[in-house]
Amino acid sequence: MPDSNGSRSDTENNSKLIPLKAEQRNYMITPRKGLSLQSSNLQPLSASTLEQLLLAREIEVIRRIRPGKKTLQTLGVKEGEAVDTLVVRMDPESAELMQKTTPQLIITEDKPLDYGSIGTRIPPRITPFSLKQEIKKRKYRIRVIGEDKKPLHKVTVGLIGGGLLPEYKITDEEGKVEIELTMLGANSPSFLIATAPHSYWDIFLSNPEIDEETEHDIQMTSLTETIAGFPQKFQFGWGQLLMGLDKMPIDINGKGVKIAIIDSGCDNSHPLLKHVSLGRDFTSNLDNPDPSTWNNDTIGHGTHCAGIIAGRSDDGSMMHGFAPEAEIHILKIFPVPDNGGFSYLKEALDYCTEHEIDVINMSLGAESAIDPAVEELLEVAIQNGIACIVAAGNSGKSVQYPASSPNALAVAAVGSIKDLHPNTWDSTTVQEGFVADNDIFSPNFTCFGPEVDVCAPGVGIISTAPGGMFKPESGTSMAAPHVTGLAALLLAHHPLFQTQFRVRDRKRVETLFGLIRSQCRPIPFDNSRIGGGLPQLGSVVTLP
Repeated sequence: MPDSNGSRSDTENNSKLIPLKAEQRNYMITPRKGLSLQSSNLQPLSASTLEQLLLAREIEVIRRIRPGKKTLQTLGVKEGEAVDTLVVRMDPESAELMQKTTPQLIITEDKPLDYGSIGTRIPPRITPFSLKQEIKKRKYRIRVIGEDKKPLHKVTVGLIGGGLLPEYKITDEEGKVEIELTMLGANSPSFLIATAPHSYWDIFLSNPEIDEETEHDIQMTSLTETIAGFPQKFQFGWGQLLMGLDKMPIDINGKGVKIAIIDSGCDNSHPLLKHVSLGRDFTSNLDNPDPSTWNNDTIGHGTHCAGIIAGRSDDGSMMHGFAPEAEIHILKIFPVPDNGGFSYLKEALDYCTEHEIDVINMSLGAESAIDPAVEELLEVAIQNGIACIVAAGNSGKSVQYPASSPNALAVAAVGSIKDLHPNTWDSTTVQEGFVADNDIFSPNFTCFGPEVDVCAPGVGIISTAPGGMFKPESGTSMAAPHVTGLAALLLAHHPLFQTQFRVRDRKRVETLFGLIRSQCRPIPFDNSRIGGGLPQLGSVVTLP
């Protein structure tokens, strides 16, 4: 606007002189290679040509991903072709222009990946509110205790009130938190949530009776309090029992099969995971991944998945994974550095091809269309006889990627009403119309769609946690390892894979996926939620 003298202000003039900078994002630039070039009738780019192209456009290269020999052989790469995937920083307009003018390149955004357990719970519905409602701030004091009345440290406590987002605090050494909650027209919080790092069932209360005047005690229930003989005599979770793992002879153990778990690492100091000794940390050094830090699992997600697949005790009395004698490779890509995601998955998939992995567990995903750069590596994996088992996702929406890939087996989650614990978040996931006569239900968080192949237990699954502990978790992340373990047992012990499908190729994987689907127990829900049903282990001992 003009000032009192009729001229424009300096601020407005300056704002017109300074152009807005386009948003910079991470992209993957992947050269089309070998057979892909031939099918598109394109001439290959050389590595030097690609470098000159980036230099001319002043595009910042963050890191390089070089495929292994087996990957290059599978893709039919010829000498002189550019092969490295380059992770770069540029704006979307530059990426679009570069893709149009250089069809020899696949340019996709390096979208972030998420590991798929539910984590800190937020209610599926937040109460609608009107902007006319009065906004108030209220303070609540809470002390969290265990069954012995002792305070519990490092418990995450959340309050939600009046339609606004939750406020979370972590308890101190006295088990106490003070939470100031912004509320809209409500006299008390709508929900109270408490989640311990291990050893306890979470708490999820609707309309909790708390006020600002009193310090309220919240008592959590431990696993030892609810499970007889836990953990020394806890051998199988409800999901493993449902799939028949307890019926397996001791020599049905997955020996001879290689399993990769692409996740947040694995704490192999845990008494049930001491035998896990192989891995790589792709997050430690962008140019030279550290081979020794994969066992530092700050999240706990990968350790939980590893226990379901391969947990074992010295005397066999404690929790029993599906394939305790399999060779486990831990590939750490979480927490993801520099906002990346898909590029780290590409590196891990290439590792699996080079190390001749048999089954990959991917309890991860993103709300994304099929990414051609990642899909190239999934295609390479299946051509080399590698079965990719992937969690469908937990958004309650369409199946996430890479579970939606035609080169993967997508796993949805189911729960068991009789194995739910009261006042937990798990107990809120039951949906009307999705409960079978045997009390198996399809939870509200599981992703669904035509890509779902099978379902597996994924609600209230107890498994290993860092520090030698145990923790119940929920999500399709927990369902996928059940199927990964079952797949390993079939590959190790079913005669089909010792004879006519011994060769590591696409047919081997297709036969494995077909066998898994054929061994499913039907559940009376729509196929988009459960696929072929719940896989059973009976075929391993009742061999044809």
